[in-house]
Amino acid sequence: MAALKRLGNLLFFVTMKAKLLIVFFIVFSFSSAAQDWKVLSDSLIYYYSQKDFDKALPWAEKATVATKEKFGVEDPVYASYLTMLAGLYISTQQHSKAIPVLSESLSIYKKNVGENHKNFIQTLNLLAATYSGMGQNNKAEPLFIQLTAIYKNKYGGESNEYAASLNKLGKVYEEMGQYAMAEPLFIGAAAIRKKIQGEKDPDYATSLNNLALLYKSMGEYAKAEPLLMKALTIRKEKFGENSFEYANSSNNLASLYETLGQYGKAEPLYIQAVNIFKEKAGGNNPDYATSLSNLAQIYQSTGEFTKAEELLTRVLQIQKKILGQDHPAYFITLNNLAGNYLFTGQYKKAEQLYLEAIESEKRILGEKHPDYARSFNDLAYLYRREEKYKEAEALYIQAIAIFKEMLGEKHPEYAAALNNLAVLYESMGQYDKAEKILSQTKTIETNNLLNVFSVLSEKEKADYIIQQSSLNNTANSFLYNYAEASPSFYAANYDLQLLIKGLSLSDTKNAMDAVRNSSDTTVRQLFARWQHNKIVLAKQYSLPVASRRDDLAGLEEQTEQAEKELNHLSAAFRNQQQSTGITWNDVQKNLQADEAAIEFVSFKLYHKDWTDSIIYAAYLVRKNDPAPLFIFLTEENRLQQLINSAGKNQAVLVKRFYPGAEIKNKQTGFLGDSLYKLIWQPLEPYLNGIKKISYSPAGKLYSIAFNALTTTDSGVLLIDKYKLAQYTSTRQVALRTKNSEAIKPQAITLFGNASFTMDSLQLIKQKRKQPGEVIASVYTVQKASNDNVAWRSLPGTAEEINKIKQLFAGNKINSKSFIQTSASEDNLKALSGHSPQVLHIATHGFFLPEADKKKKERGAGPGSTYTLANDPLLRSGLMLAGCNYAWSGKIPIDGVEDGIATAYEICQLNLSNTELVVLSACETALGDIKGSEGVFGLQRAFKMAGIKKMIVSLWRVPDKETAELMTTFYTYWMKGKIISDAFAQAQADMRKKYAPFYWAAFVLVE
Repeated sequence: MAALKRLGNLLFFVTMKAKLLIVFFIVFSFSSAAQDWKVLSDSLIYYYSQKDFDKALPWAEKATVATKEKFGVEDPVYASYLTMLAGLYISTQQHSKAIPVLSESLSIYKKNVGENHKNFIQTLNLLAATYSGMGQNNKAEPLFIQLTAIYKNKYGGESNEYAASLNKLGKVYEEMGQYAMAEPLFIGAAAIRKKIQGEKDPDYATSLNNLALLYKSMGEYAKAEPLLMKALTIRKEKFGENSFEYANSSNNLASLYETLGQYGKAEPLYIQAVNIFKEKAGGNNPDYATSLSNLAQIYQSTGEFTKAEELLTRVLQIQKKILGQDHPAYFITLNNLAGNYLFTGQYKKAEQLYLEAIESEKRILGEKHPDYARSFNDLAYLYRREEKYKEAEALYIQAIAIFKEMLGEKHPEYAAALNNLAVLYESMGQYDKAEKILSQTKTIETNNLLNVFSVLSEKEKADYIIQQSSLNNTANSFLYNYAEASPSFYAANYDLQLLIKGLSLSDTKNAMDAVRNSSDTTVRQLFARWQHNKIVLAKQYSLPVASRRDDLAGLEEQTEQAEKELNHLSAAFRNQQQSTGITWNDVQKNLQADEAAIEFVSFKLYHKDWTDSIIYAAYLVRKNDPAPLFIFLTEENRLQQLINSAGKNQAVLVKRFYPGAEIKNKQTGFLGDSLYKLIWQPLEPYLNGIKKISYSPAGKLYSIAFNALTTTDSGVLLIDKYKLAQYTSTRQVALRTKNSEAIKPQAITLFGNASFTMDSLQLIKQKRKQPGEVIASVYTVQKASNDNVAWRSLPGTAEEINKIKQLFAGNKINSKSFIQTSASEDNLKALSGHSPQVLHIATHGFFLPEADKKKKERGAGPGSTYTLANDPLLRSGLMLAGCNYAWSGKIPIDGVEDGIATAYEICQLNLSNTELVVLSACETALGDIKGSEGVFGLQRAFKMAGIKKMIVSLWRVPDKETAELMTTFYTYWMKGKIISDAFAQAQADMRKKYAPFYWAAFVLVE
């Protein structure tokens, strides 16, 4: 649903300046009044000084009547009492009573003292603000325009007064949905305040805050976040973290994070704002109500509908009491509560509230306001769910027209409404209409996606892509439902896959490369600081939670902000890289005549409504096809059922899916045929004449050894029919060049036979060694009594390292090896910045699935620091010398690497000189699967570090066969074969001697 949440920045409260102004009126008036008013004066001033406005109000009403009788209806003294009385009406939430009182006062001042007099200006300001606070911006607008002209004429175009008036007028235009008129006013106000008050002034922070919220409403998130962060910093320094101003900034920043789908960041900020507002202003305050409403939207987005309903109901009660039922903020809450009812299937309740909101918005805001369009859009979604298609269509069309006129054709809400209409037409079976609109939507949403990337950290990019998954799901579902779509739609859909698959990885990697090579001193200094912080964080994450720094959260925030600032400073961060502009034609041009490219995809299926089905399909590109093909494979639940039926024992599971020597007899319980039929057989009719296949997996297919899949021909595997090459995305096919393929081995660095168990004394001695020094001494590994505590030694890797080293030496190619205690994390990290052409690591690898809630609560046991981590890059890594000390739960020795090289740490290395990394370790291909971003583990980490190609494993392979495969591969490479051919030939040779269990685990990924 396109139910859109908005921050209710439409609320008004009497500022301290206004309260002081009322005191001034009181003192001024009574100083010139008769002595018999002393009782009124004393009582009024007393109750006002106690901020007991309810008791002060009747005294003010009496004093105003007495003043009128004494001085007459046209005297300025009477006008001052009217203004004072209006201020008390506002303070007691009786805004409608304040309007006629202020209007009368204004008329008296205009006639007696003129429009340039401070009393006229202050009263006009209060009247305009009152209209705005009541949501009657059409009445506030001409008053603020008048004020702006008065201030400019009276104080000049570079005064605080003029800047304040620009801000207020801009806010009115923003609330009216006239963003183009608001932007120059906010920019002008910010420029004036920066010039005359400086960049640390609270008023400047207010201007930045207003401009940022406008950009958020305009969908220009890249512009909004840095302004919100700057405003937050200024207010924090000026007022402290428990101030009203700081709470306002926290609330606004959280609103942006919510829009970007970063709910984990938004929720604590909202809760912080709620608590501050309640403490400072009480439970009947509009800002408190707004922050509660925003928090409810988080709960709604995360499926906690009961919590959301409770908060929204409370917000409605508060707003009804203090703002009234004609206030725009009240309409927004009605709409949000209706959305909550819709999500929980309470359609009648939802419809009633939507209709109530629409009627009120039409009456108060007018028929061209974005809020009015939002309610239409949401009600249309309800009608679509109820299959009231004609009613839904009419509402969608109206909403789209309003969004187009008021927000423009690039705005996310315009695109979302278009997408909703397309989905409606699809539900109605009007596929031609749907296709045309979906094509338009994809273009807008893709451009917006790329624009947002310029302000996000690497982690935020991946999260944002997942949050925007409806773009991909809708497009793929359309082809699943409508095979008769035009060739151009097929092509555009495949182009979308090329763009978003691994987009976060490629964008951040390219950006980091650009920063490393930047000549800008500011960029390099910031990059150095960012790198230092990442190293510190990695060290902290290696410690048990109880031993970590108290300010860890603050350091994490600083580090992420530094990354975003680098994003801002580097032109390469802002400009999309070559890989993002690649199309299916580019891939097709680089295919050989007998080659096909297969882009596997997984997506949530839409069929008249969103279903629970996850579909696996494939885009297939051949050399002479007019457009890519789209081929349905299977549903994820069928694939998962098959995997589950194989059992949990890894060795047994592999043998049940990948045939051994007894294939002709079809070993008992063999499931390979079933797996083949689900994920590959549907492709076979389109592969006639194809001998080479470049493919990119998706979802659970990342764990499949495609080379070893059996076919329907007895004894034939895919490796026998095709030369398979795996890529992070098939867009890499378009980037292949003959030069990149023809690289020969020139140097290799090897790590293996690490001494996993070392005592504290040995670890401290390691601290004295210089990085890169080879330690030749042999240390005998002591096996731990509990296999769950210690990693076992891998003596077989010593033979693997020696054979490879001898092979390179025999071909007069430089080699360097790190074994035993020298196979350390220190020596691995020392390669950063001057890494070898080939890096071969033979050791244990690990990938730990995310722990469930109960396990996290227990929080103990070997490796728990890594097991319980939320970040998947901390739950995968390589085990190096001395790792058992920290893995067993001991506190790592200060200044000594713990021997556990996590994917998080490897990400920070610069291995851009390395052509190939061979991870001759178990399960190095595994990790968390995050949507189109692929595997979050060692594979991603080394790609982030800059390597070109890597060989990784899907399961544990015995040392002997691993060593044989690796030496065979290097031998073929040295004889002149390109890397991919050498690896394919090595596996083919192993295929003749061994079952797939011994060779199919290893995958070359480019």
